[in-house]
Amino acid sequence: MTEEFTSRFARSFTMLALIVFIAAPTPVSAQDPLLLDVLVRVTDFVDEFLEQLSGTVAEERYEQRMRIPGNRGGTILERSLLSDFLMIKPEGSNRHYGFRDVFEVDGRPVRDREERLAKLFLDPSVTSERQIQGILRESSRYNIGDVDRTINSPTLALLFLSADYKPRFKFERVTDASPSLDVDEFDMAPDVWVIAYKEAWPTTVIRKGSGGNLPSEGRFWIDRATGRVLMSELVLEGTEWDSVITVRYEADEQMGYFVPVEMRERYDHRQSIARIDGTATYTRFRQFQVLVDEAAPFRD
Repeated sequence: MTEEFTSRFARSFTMLALIVFIAAPTPVSAQDPLLLDVLVRVTDFVDEFLEQLSGTVAEERYEQRMRIPGNRGGTILERSLLSDFLMIKPEGSNRHYGFRDVFEVDGRPVRDREERLAKLFLDPSVTSERQIQGILRESSRYNIGDVDRTINSPTLALLFLSADYKPRFKFERVTDASPSLDVDEFDMAPDVWVIAYKEAWPTTVIRKGSGGNLPSEGRFWIDRATGRVLMSELVLEGTEWDSVITVRYEADEQMGYFVPVEMRERYDHRQSIARIDGTATYTRFRQFQVLVDEAAPFRD
């Protein structure tokens, strides 16, 4: 297997390169009164959830594996990342972005980390739009196979339930409760509803690298009484790659609120058996602060 062949598959994945935010359109949602009541509780939970996480940093251990077809079983690429993961709301933005501050790759420390972080967050000349693009770029910098994707965030699907974005989607309660990917330690309690969603607005939240639409759909596992999201699933069907990302959430006793604890992802190439799998786990949740007088802004 040549490097040129590997690179060709990596470049074809850039269709998932850009996430944008757009003003909310006229509401489109289910008419079932019970479902509408649940969705109101869910939105209250998600809006509070995202605000709480905006002051929290977690340690992310992220294992990625890419299988590329070829002779003698093809090629297997693997990568292990250790990062601080936190939510950032750039000045002037109406939403938070997940930021992956990678400090170790395959057991080796990242050498230019402090310089890059200082330039991204402490340089007063950086505009809000440039900072957003920098956050997305830095968060995907070490993805396996040089794949430029920015959807591998454990909080992305929850954005669709927030007050600003929920009107873009249609929702319905479904009976299929089996996750598309294996998820550890998830128990389906009797009071959990599975709610499917599908993007209904002409301009999608997630965009292709070329700027075209990439509609989102999937499911949420929700505690009906409280509106707490226990698990999310995001499904994207692209021109070349199909993607599934499943995230499990739990209450953290020390922090006193819900947090992501595990993310699993899979990307399958439509015309070959090329596949990328990833598993991320989140531990050591703690409050963070920005220290403007130091080169590395995040300290706990």
